[in-house]
Amino acid sequence: MKSWIRVAVLSIFSFLFITSSFPQLARQWVARFSGDLKAGTNGATAMAVDDSGNVIVSGWATFKATGTDFVTIKYSPDGEKLWSRTYHGAFGKKEDVAKAVATDSGNNIYITGWSDGGPGTGLDFATIKYYPNGDTAWVRRYDGPGHGEDKPVSIAVNDSLNVYVTGWSTGSGTGLDFATIKYDRNGNLVWVDRYDGPKSSTDMPAAMVLRGFTDLYVAGTSVDTSNDYTVIKYNAESGFQEWVARYKGPGEDIARSMALRGAAQVLVTGGSQNLAGDYDAVTVEFDSSGLFQWVSAYDGSAHSDDVGTDIALSSNSSSARIFVTGTSVGIGSFNDILTIRLNADGTENWNATFNGSANDNDGGVEMLGTGNPMVLGYTTSTGVGKDYGLIEYSQSGSEHFSQTFNDGFYNSDDVPSAIISSGNLTVVSGSCSKGKGSEIVTIGYADPQHLKYRSFPADSIVIKSNNLKVLGAVPNNGNVRDTAFARAYPKIKAGFAGAPGGMVLGNPRPDSATHFGWIRFTKGANLLKFLPQVQNDHGFDLFAGKLFVGEKKDPSSLKFSDHIAGELVALKINIGASDAEITPPTFGDLAYQLHDTVNGIILFGMSMRELAALTDNLLTYWQRYPSVQWAILDTALARVNGAFTGPLRIISSQPLAVTGAVSIDSVVLLSPSAQPVINPLAFPPGSLEQVPDKYTLYQNYPNPFNPATTIEFSLPQSSLVTLKVYDILGREVGTLFDNQPMDEGRQQVTFNASALASGIYFYRLVVNDGQYAQVRKMVVMK
Repeated sequence: MKSWIRVAVLSIFSFLFITSSFPQLARQWVARFSGDLKAGTNGATAMAVDDSGNVIVSGWATFKATGTDFVTIKYSPDGEKLWSRTYHGAFGKKEDVAKAVATDSGNNIYITGWSDGGPGTGLDFATIKYYPNGDTAWVRRYDGPGHGEDKPVSIAVNDSLNVYVTGWSTGSGTGLDFATIKYDRNGNLVWVDRYDGPKSSTDMPAAMVLRGFTDLYVAGTSVDTSNDYTVIKYNAESGFQEWVARYKGPGEDIARSMALRGAAQVLVTGGSQNLAGDYDAVTVEFDSSGLFQWVSAYDGSAHSDDVGTDIALSSNSSSARIFVTGTSVGIGSFNDILTIRLNADGTENWNATFNGSANDNDGGVEMLGTGNPMVLGYTTSTGVGKDYGLIEYSQSGSEHFSQTFNDGFYNSDDVPSAIISSGNLTVVSGSCSKGKGSEIVTIGYADPQHLKYRSFPADSIVIKSNNLKVLGAVPNNGNVRDTAFARAYPKIKAGFAGAPGGMVLGNPRPDSATHFGWIRFTKGANLLKFLPQVQNDHGFDLFAGKLFVGEKKDPSSLKFSDHIAGELVALKINIGASDAEITPPTFGDLAYQLHDTVNGIILFGMSMRELAALTDNLLTYWQRYPSVQWAILDTALARVNGAFTGPLRIISSQPLAVTGAVSIDSVVLLSPSAQPVINPLAFPPGSLEQVPDKYTLYQNYPNPFNPATTIEFSLPQSSLVTLKVYDILGREVGTLFDNQPMDEGRQQVTFNASALASGIYFYRLVVNDGQYAQVRKMVVMK
């Protein structure tokens, strides 16, 4: 485990919540993907969902051997990675970037993007069909007549499995042209149509919409006397251009997105220059014949550049509500996320802007129009760069909620690119910086009433964790236990309120250590000595046959055995795993719904944190309660720990994350929390002992020495350690450790050379039978 993992996870996924009476979405899972190049860039460009609710993410990833390649990732609705595939154009470490994705009724997947075609061809369209299991059905490439830059922007599939791709392509003396292609289900080329605008200059499509079997629309920007919004309607079967429509404003007009409303109304949004020379967010409508109907322009309060980036509708009917998102410059707030609702005739119904806490660069990327409009954008928060931003509005324009995702490992830019909705799940994806380079981060959100959780009964975490640095190693329940412990109950440096950290059972009372007792565990692996607990429930009364007073560090079950203590350990691991988002978050804030009473204390309505705190109090102060009803409390804890069990399905191994197993709405003894605790793992900066990120053998000190010296070394994970001392002839003169199991962290040992003569000696560290070895010199001077 690298040093940044333990510390950064405390601030990872910090959220900004705006209080409202509406239920806000909660994170169900967070999935990560990157290539094998440590400092490589990786990013998502588009998403789709198949008929089984699986989420398909397309984009690019960087690899040592092949450079930038297409990447396609398929996730289950619960965030488990089912498979990933890459495509390399086979022309060295060139640029291959997937741009768009679609699925068909058979759950086949279609990807298009640009790929370097080698000398003399430049960038080509590359279109791939994958079967549902990830096998490649076919790959097709298209190189325009100009053999220059060819970049697709959109892909669509109809029920006959015909595939349509559009993008811009270098023509022969015509600049960049619209290029639209039809393939049949087997990848055979059916037709290609190229549109060269009036000036044979730069013509670039931005969007495509396919309706049924016959209507295909392509929208973008084309040069006449200036850039214009341009829409082409094709007969999808034949490729015949039925009409071309253009919108020309006072200056430059750059189309960004398109939608169809009703029978055949075409809506296009983007940015259009006004008479003052700055851009407005302009939306236009054409009818089924391509005739212009209306234009709606939004000019923000700063009368500076405003742009529409995406358009969405509440339905496919002619009366559907029209929503536009984009960017608007505000007075004193720079770029803001802009959202507009338009009436059917183009008049503005309302507009709303969202300004991040840094008063800096915010902008809308995509949106969903069904239900309440939901906007995905980037928003700049103070001190952390750009974050994912998710905002939901009512139909009347009031803000239901907003939340941001800050991938707190590096507090750098996190930029979303796509949003989809499937059933109860809303999924967003994009690119998150990770210091040098970036990774694809995809997040599934669900209504709190339908969240899935994962819990672990006490007897299920009694297992040694797997070494995840071994190729192909699969995490187990022990990995969840140890990772949850390390993140939720870390070691605390001296000087921070005197707290040593770790997991505590009971209530520490240093002022009454001769009367009361408690237990402290310093690492997750030490729980294996303590679990399982099998004796009947009781308080902290006897320890190894003596009065239980003061702190007992890392005890074994031989010295203390109490079934309810084992259930409490499991509950705290479950809460900690959820807080650290190893399992789905907010488990600790679920409310107990059974009408149990323990010594007059009503458990109904208690959160899991409160239930754990109650058990802690009773274990330490049991003498002050008459005949504690341990059986009722033990049963409650056991029910909670077993409420969300199921297969251990992995989202990622590093950092470790697993999916939920059971939906909260099917568990009668628990209910969602009214208000989740924000950032529950917020420890004081600098208070945590960091885990080293690599093996290191340090120079001994003092050196020269007589007769004793200290030797230190760092272990990034639990390891088998051999440390020996040799004289100048290579003869072994001392053994400090011989294949000794040791914890991760910075370790030290004292070497006494009183039996050795003055001279030069060497000490050698060997880890895991040779995985790491290092030798250093030291001098004995008497």
